[in-house]
Amino acid sequence: MEYIHVDEIPELNNPLFVLAFEGWNDAAQSATIAARYLVNRFDGKRFAGFKSDEFFQFSDQRPHVRLDIDGNRMITWPENSFFYCKHPDLARDLVVCIGVEPQLRWKSFSRGVMELIRRCGSGLTVTMGGLLAGNPHDEPLELVCLATEPRLAALTGVQVTKYEGPTGIIGVIHTELQDAHMQAVSLWVNIPQKISSLPNPKGAYALLKRLEAVSEIEIDLDELERSADQFDEQVREAIEQQPSIERFLSQSFTARDGGDVDEASDEDDFPEENPLEKLTSGDEIADEIESFFRRRNNGETSD
Repeated sequence: MEYIHVDEIPELNNPLFVLAFEGWNDAAQSATIAARYLVNRFDGKRFAGFKSDEFFQFSDQRPHVRLDIDGNRMITWPENSFFYCKHPDLARDLVVCIGVEPQLRWKSFSRGVMELIRRCGSGLTVTMGGLLAGNPHDEPLELVCLATEPRLAALTGVQVTKYEGPTGIIGVIHTELQDAHMQAVSLWVNIPQKISSLPNPKGAYALLKRLEAVSEIEIDLDELERSADQFDEQVREAIEQQPSIERFLSQSFTARDGGDVDEASDEDDFPEENPLEKLTSGDEIADEIESFFRRRNNGETSD
């Protein structure tokens, strides 16, 4: 394969191919948290990866520098890696792609993914993503799907989306699979926009529950479920410590987008001439919650 370095194609039993990419497709890192959970849970081993030079503009998607234990500087480049999972708890093997949405040559990238899917002998491909949505942060997360067959859509147990508009690399790969008449499902979880910059294990948990349904494999999600419950609890504690967070999360200020301020707002709460200019942004709220998480984990908060 021209753009993918493959160590060796493993022998696989009816493999399920799963893909998740950081970036535009991955609100609150829901999809990539889910993919990493699979690799860690089922002892995934890396066997292939894309050559990053072909697909990234590094002045925009910058590599990271870190120090090793000897103090030497090391560069970590954005990459898209493939792991295979052969585990006694799995009824079928897994191939999991964890990566970063490429910036260049999407058609070549998608063709490379398609070729690897064929060479691995996968009978079903599932892509995962996270969408920004206006739903309240304390309500169950909703999911939607796309599928190449009505039967597969029915297995997910969620609504088929009718979305039209800009798409990401997941949309391109799914369409390639559809046009090649290959079985594929695309699962998307809706993430509350106002806390979308926080890594959200709830989104990952919701995606993997649907992955179980469509792939007919069992995944021990207890650890991820505990993380999701802890996330909810930490958000509740942050709100108790700083009530302004709850005030922001509970309002739908559509006037930011040219609409009207939520009719439930009390004018006495906002004496400024233009209250929207004083409204804390979603990123600032997320920063405040994340700061609270760090203080709590370090034992710096008080009861």
